[in-house]
Amino acid sequence: MNKKLQTLYVIWYREVLIYLRNSLKFFTSIFLPLLILVLFGTGLKTIFPTSVLHYDFVQFFFPGILGLSITIMAISSTMSIVWDREFGFLKEILVSPTSRSSIALGKILGATTTALLQGALILLTTPYLGINFDIPLFVKVMLVIFLVSYGMAALGIFFASRLKRIESFSILSQIIFAPMAFLSGAFFPLKNVPSWMMTIAHYNPLAYSIDALRWTVLSKSLGPEEIMLMTSHSLPLCLFFLLVFNIVITFLSIRVFKRLK
Repeated sequence: MNKKLQTLYVIWYREVLIYLRNSLKFFTSIFLPLLILVLFGTGLKTIFPTSVLHYDFVQFFFPGILGLSITIMAISSTMSIVWDREFGFLKEILVSPTSRSSIALGKILGATTTALLQGALILLTTPYLGINFDIPLFVKVMLVIFLVSYGMAALGIFFASRLKRIESFSILSQIIFAPMAFLSGAFFPLKNVPSWMMTIAHYNPLAYSIDALRWTVLSKSLGPEEIMLMTSHSLPLCLFFLLVFNIVITFLSIRVFKRLK
């Protein structure tokens, strides 16, 4: 057990160091979401005023950008598997007398931690966006961010373990992530979309992630009736779906990772 925990810690620590030592990635991971939120959100706010939507568009937009940002960070961090595999480092880890489950979990938790760091820094901007926030709410939101980041990191491991080239991972992540993002409710509410889009969104884990973030982030700024206008699922349903998804995708990602050669 100690050996498995040590392996998990070393892999996790390496993933976090890769993120922290890449100053450009660290800066852009924070700057780009805020740039989109300030410029794009402010611009759309003039098109969709409060009198039309019955709520502040920036308040609607912030949880969506937060959810997409941590999702991108969690998935992109798992690209280290493809990088290590292409340059031979992964083979050295796999032939070592360590559990592959611990290696996979270490990479999942490493990607989750980088997404948590990004989410925490983005949350620091909430006072400037008219969103009421305090320390207990910060803790609750971070727990939701952990659920979202962990599931997306495990999903990234599931696909990255099947690929051998970095270019393939970039293409595949765009093909998978783009539909998930547009059908997540991050950019527009899903209540008035065509039925076929709503049907697909019901199976989209990112849609439940964005709704869970809206329920928690805006809980002190808006009433339940106002938040219901922005969301398609209740908070208990979102949390239940995320827990089930995380368990299933963890099992599948570890199973695929164990088959690596």
